[in-house]
Amino acid sequence: MKSIGGYVFPVFLILVGGIVFLLGVIDGQNAWVKLGAFLTLLTGAMALLMQLGVISRKAGTIVGLLCAAAALFLAFRNYRSVAGEIEARERKLRYDRETIQALSDIREAQRKYKLASGAYTGSLEVLRSFVKEGTYPLIRAIGQVPDTLTEQQALELKLIVRDTIQVSVLDSTFRTAKALEGRVYPFNPDSFIYAPVSRKLFLMRAGMMAVSGRNAPVLICKDPDPLVKGDTLQFGSMEKPTDNGNWKE
Repeated sequence: MKSIGGYVFPVFLILVGGIVFLLGVIDGQNAWVKLGAFLTLLTGAMALLMQLGVISRKAGTIVGLLCAAAALFLAFRNYRSVAGEIEARERKLRYDRETIQALSDIREAQRKYKLASGAYTGSLEVLRSFVKEGTYPLIRAIGQVPDTLTEQQALELKLIVRDTIQVSVLDSTFRTAKALEGRVYPFNPDSFIYAPVSRKLFLMRAGMMAVSGRNAPVLICKDPDPLVKGDTLQFGSMEKPTDNGNWKE
C-alpha cells in the first residue's frame, strides 16, 4: 500500500488550483490567472492519478511537467501584467504632476497679464514675452499699521500710504523662494508654453463675456496631447469667468 505522504503534494496542488480558479472567476480576474490556476489543478490531478496507478509514471511525469511549465509561464505573464498596470499608474501620476505644474505656470502668468492689461491673452507667444520682459502693478503699503488699528483705519488716519509700483513678472512670480518651493521641475521662461511631456504647444483661448451687465475676461488652456484619451487636464472656461483647474487643488 502506498504511503499517504505521496498524496499530499497532488492534493495540495488540486486544492490551490481549484481555490485560485474559483476566486479568479468570482473576482473577475484575467484569463491568465484562471488558466494558470486550471493548469495547477490539472498538474495535481495528473500527479494523483499517477500515485493511484491509473496512468503510468512516465506519462504522468511528462504531462505533469508540461502543465507545470505552462503554469509557471502563465504566472510570469500574470506578474508582468500586474507590474505593467502598476508602471502605467506611476507613469500617469508623473505625467499629471508635470502637466499640472505647467498649466499652473501659465495660469499664474495669465493672472499677472490680467492685472497689467485688464484681460487675458489668447497668444502663447505674447504671454511668453510678457513673462520674460513684462511688469505688472503691485500695490504696497508704506508705513506701519499699529496693532490696535486695521490697515484701512491706518490709511484713513494717514499713518500709512499706498503706492503702486511696477514689478517684474519673472522675478516676482517665478523666482521667489515661495514660488520655487514644491515645484515639480524648474521654471523655464522660454519653454513654459509647451507641454512638458509631448513638447507641443498648449491649446489656449481667451476672450470676454457679459456677466451682470459688464464684460469679464475668460480663458481656457488645455493639454494638447493627453496621455489617456478623454482625460484632458485643463483650467479655465469660455462659458464662465473662472481659472480653476479640473484637477484636485
